[in-house]
Amino acid sequence: MGNEKDYKQILDKLIALTNDLDVISHIKNPEKAINEFDKVENFYKTQKEFLKNFMILQNPDKKAQDSIEKVIADVGSKISMLDDEFDCRGWRIFNKRVSLSYSGSYVSIRKAQSSDAEILTKWWNDGAIMAHAGFPNGVGTTVETVREGIINRSFYNLLFIIEYKREPIGELSANIKEGIASFGIKICNEKYQNNGIGTFVMQKFFKELFSSSIVNKISITTNIKNSRAVHVYRDKLKAVEVKQFDFVDANGDKQKSIEFELTKSQWEELTKKE
Repeated sequence: MGNEKDYKQILDKLIALTNDLDVISHIKNPEKAINEFDKVENFYKTQKEFLKNFMILQNPDKKAQDSIEKVIADVGSKISMLDDEFDCRGWRIFNKRVSLSYSGSYVSIRKAQSSDAEILTKWWNDGAIMAHAGFPNGVGTTVETVREGIINRSFYNLLFIIEYKREPIGELSANIKEGIASFGIKICNEKYQNNGIGTFVMQKFFKELFSSSIVNKISITTNIKNSRAVHVYRDKLKAVEVKQFDFVDANGDKQKSIEFELTKSQWEELTKKE
């Protein structure tokens, strides 16, 4: 299970990780930073396991044990601090699955993957689903186009899949720019519409967005004919109507939309009362 030379080399490598973490903390590109961080964290975990087994099997002297435990603790603390910083920046939520307990089952929000292109294409080409967005006949896209869009999507132009009991039932999007998240949600499986899942997901996701340092306002726009959505935004989420505007849908028919806003301070005040 290794020897003294092996464990000292590993300690040197772990100590060197602190410099790597310093470099990663200054990377401006979120995806690159998180990818590099994950590599460091995975290496740390494997080497930590090796060192723990080494101490059990080789029973080194107290000085060596203290040295090993100190390095493990110091590097682990630095990794934990940077991970917390990524959470604060709002970077982690956009790259992980969030599972939420709902009525005894689980609703999950996860980042869309290229393998989701088929179900997204089906939804986006369905006029019944897309009518309120201005596409009563669907958008007429292809699986290849949707897949390419997912792959090339920028870090702050987010697309998530909503799952109930691991079944995809809808989508959630947020385009973040200058502190404002332009938000959209659709429960696309009719079986799960109008039963509170969408509201539940929004409440949990808004909490995640506002807990980050990159979002201070959420903007939501919906067709005025979508009375259920208007009710949820205005009455349940207490979003404030800021304007109404006209638009023409894909069939050339005039429509009207409402834009709502919810600020971080409004959200914090609202959740204090819960």
